[in-house]
Amino acid sequence: MTNRFWFKPKRFGYGATPSTWEGWAIVAAYVVVLVGGIVGITVRTESFAFHAATIVVATVALFVVTMQKTDGAWGWNAGGKQIAGKKE
Repeated sequence: MTNRFWFKPKRFGYGATPSTWEGWAIVAAYVVVLVGGIVGITVRTESFAFHAATIVVATVALFVVTMQKTDGAWGWNAGGKQIAGKKE
């Protein structure tokens, strides 16, 4: 298994953005789960807890994968000058 990074720190703001097809695939899968959870909550009110838990678990998983697969530290970036973390 390669240790290639799927995300890079954002140039402006906080967080990371996808930089490879694997990163984009993770984000696309998250969007599908998120939309499915929202539709499930709005259509079937009796399963609110299940769909809400699905959204929370998917969000936590996205953050964990993104932080582990980001090339560099997360921090507030203001263009070329990074306030916290590794300077690009």
